[in-house]
Amino acid sequence: MSTRQLGLALFFGTLLLHVVNVVVTDRPDLIWDEARYKWYATSLTHGTYATAEKPDIVNGPGYPLVLAPLIAAGAPLILLRGLNAVFMALAALFSFRAVLPYAGKKWALGVALITALHPSLVRTAPYLMTEALTVACIAGFAWAFSAALRSGKWSCWPVLGAAFAFGWLTLTRVFFGNVILAGSAMLVVLFLVWKSRRPAILKALTILTLAFAMCVPWLLYTKSKTGENLCWSTNGGELLYWATSTNEGENGHWFSEEDAQNKPELVANGHRDFYQANYYLPVKEREAALKKKAMENLRANPMGVLKNWVCNWGRLTVGFPRSYYPEELIMLVLVAVNAPIVLAVLLALVVAWKNRRALPAELVLLGLLTLIYLGGTSLLPGLPRYTVVVWPWIGLGIAGVLSTGLRIDLTTGK
Repeated sequence: MSTRQLGLALFFGTLLLHVVNVVVTDRPDLIWDEARYKWYATSLTHGTYATAEKPDIVNGPGYPLVLAPLIAAGAPLILLRGLNAVFMALAALFSFRAVLPYAGKKWALGVALITALHPSLVRTAPYLMTEALTVACIAGFAWAFSAALRSGKWSCWPVLGAAFAFGWLTLTRVFFGNVILAGSAMLVVLFLVWKSRRPAILKALTILTLAFAMCVPWLLYTKSKTGENLCWSTNGGELLYWATSTNEGENGHWFSEEDAQNKPELVANGHRDFYQANYYLPVKEREAALKKKAMENLRANPMGVLKNWVCNWGRLTVGFPRSYYPEELIMLVLVAVNAPIVLAVLLALVVAWKNRRALPAELVLLGLLTLIYLGGTSLLPGLPRYTVVVWPWIGLGIAGVLSTGLRIDLTTGK
């Protein structure tokens, strides 16, 4: 097949696979986070987002904005869910196009197939969850960002495409707002010290600045609701609370509001009393109380919090360990899939270091953005689906480094 034919086959094959996935797994009730996303989308059709009855701003508007037109048109639930099949097909195609210039068809196809078939994505894609849209934005950003920095000229469309992809990504998964801020600070430092790559760094900084500008209306909205600057979400305190909880039997795993007040082990550890005293305060006061308690937990048992952080890396990769819950069989599948990926990442890091002077600037910068995201995510209760969304970045790095670096090593014998 030609490259174009292979890309089209990949797109429509992935689309068909995930349409079938949606049809086969269809159910009339809402599961996981579906109710919340549908509620936000429905609120948008009425001209609101957070309300006095539900003042929490847990999620950004990226995914609800996509759902809102279909809900306004009266689309059935299966059609809302089926939209994720399109996002998964785009994610596979964008991953393929991103890797192609660096490693050729075989590597590009391999990265794209993992994007399309990874069990964490196949599991969440048939429901109203953000993973499909997130991975499409991640892959689209990888393609446009690498093209923009690879070009010697300032080409408008790759820069704007990368900025739009990262901006919508952030509006969908607001944690990436922290990646924009930390990444921008990193780029300023690199611009000062990495003089030979300043043109590429300046393009990257421009892209992140435009992406941040795209999020300003959202930040103005959250400020109007909370009074806080740079407020991406109002559940940071809750995540920190569980990440730092070091009671007997706990390891930083997140629990829902219902679990905290009804699960016997958690009630015995005092979570019900704390929740009933603090969780139903006004949002700003609740966040302050949860963050205060998290800081108290950290000061009281820093080694326990460190243990939670180590456990969180296990949850981010294979979903293990979980507090007070039996482990799922999906963990074995994730071990079989993610363990080789982790080994490939470690090998790529070794090869990249040996050939660091020859690495394209865009791969280095994309790798640093990945580290910022994973490092920040590791501080909060994690799940494998939080990690898999950045696979297109990781896959591009692995393919770009190993396809060239290993060939250099085998040729030179070094």
